[in-house]
Amino acid sequence: MIRQHTSSWVVRAVLVGLVPSWLAACGTSSKDAGSGSSDSVDTGRLSGSEGAAPMPANQNMGRQDTDMTAAPEGMLPSGSEAGVPSSSSEGTQPTGLSSGGGMAPEGGSNGVPGEETGSSAPCPASATLRAGDATKMLTLGGVQRSFLVHAPPGYDGTRPVPVVLDFHGLGGNSNQQKNLSRWDDVADAEGFITVYPQGIDNAWNAGLCCSDGSDDVAFVRAIVASLKQDACIDDKRVFSSGCSNGGGMSYKLACEAADIIAAVAPVDFDCVDGAGCGDCSPARPISVVQFRGTNDQAVPYNGNGPFVGAQANLATWGELNMCTGSPGPLQQSAGCETFPMCGAGAQTILCTVQGGTHCGSYGSFQIAQVAWKVLENQARP
Repeated sequence: MIRQHTSSWVVRAVLVGLVPSWLAACGTSSKDAGSGSSDSVDTGRLSGSEGAAPMPANQNMGRQDTDMTAAPEGMLPSGSEAGVPSSSSEGTQPTGLSSGGGMAPEGGSNGVPGEETGSSAPCPASATLRAGDATKMLTLGGVQRSFLVHAPPGYDGTRPVPVVLDFHGLGGNSNQQKNLSRWDDVADAEGFITVYPQGIDNAWNAGLCCSDGSDDVAFVRAIVASLKQDACIDDKRVFSSGCSNGGGMSYKLACEAADIIAAVAPVDFDCVDGAGCGDCSPARPISVVQFRGTNDQAVPYNGNGPFVGAQANLATWGELNMCTGSPGPLQQSAGCETFPMCGAGAQTILCTVQGGTHCGSYGSFQIAQVAWKVLENQARP
C-alpha cells in the first residue's frame, strides 16, 4: 500500500511537471453547450487561466445517492491537463475513414437513434432527458458529483441508444474535455449519448495515478444507473474513452467494471491499475482501442519511469484478452494495428499517431471517429 501511494504521486508529479509547456495552447471551443436543455443554465466557458465559480447549493441533494438535478454548466474549475484544441492538433489523419456518417447501425445516421441492439429493458417511464445538453448531479457517499450529458438531435427517448463516457485529464474538467474531443459531433451523426464526468479535484483514481481515495468506479456505476432511469439507453453498449489521466480511468473501468462497460478507447496513457497494469483482472475479454502519439512528452510512446509505453501496453492487453498471433495492420485504419484473434471476439488495437502530442491529436487523427468505428460493433454479454 505504501509503495502504491508513493508511485501514485510519482506519476502525478511527472504529469504535472510536464503540463505547463502545452497548457498555454489550451483554450475553450466556441461551441456552446447547454443550449439544448431546459434544465441546464449556460454560464459561459472558462479558459485554462480563469477561476471557477462556486458550486451552488442544491436543496434536492442528499435524498438518495443517484438523485440527479440540473446545475449550471461551466462552473467547474479549469485545469492544467485539458490538452490542445483540435485546431492546433498534430499528427496524420487516417485514411479510409469518413468524418461524418456511414458508421452507424441501420437507422442511426443523421443523429437519429438506431433500433434497439442489445438492451432488453423497455424505455423507462421516468425518463426526462431530452435532445441537447444538460449538467446533471448526483450524491455519492455524501459528496456531490457532476457530469455533462449530450443527447443527439434525433433523440426522443423512445428507443435505446448507446452511451460514450469521456473522461478529462489531470487538472482538466468536463467542459474542456467536451470541447477537446468533440465526441458530440460523432454522437450527433450516429445517434448516441455522450457523457463527460467531472473528477474530484480535477483528477481520476486510475490506480497508481492520479487521485488517492476517491472511488471513481463507483461514481461511474452511479452515472450508468442514473442514466437507466433518466434516459433510454442500450445498457449493453456503454463505452468509455478519455485522454491522459482520463485514458487511465478508461483502463481502470475495463479492469474493474466490464460488467457495465462494453469496450474502451483510451488516449495517450498506459494502464496503471498496478505497476504495468499488474493489478488488472477483467471479468471477461474486453475490446480496447488505444491511441498514442509518438511525440508525447508527458506519457512517452516508448515508455519512461512509471509508464511502460504503447507497445508494451498493447502486449499486456493482448495477454489479458487472451489474444493469439502477432499484431498486424487494421484494415481501413492507417496507423492502427490489431491482434488477429482475441478471446470472446474482443478487439485489441493500438493506433499510433506519428508526431502526435499529448492529447493533441483528436482533430488531425479523427480519434473519436476512428474509435467509434470499433466501439459501435461492440456489446457486453
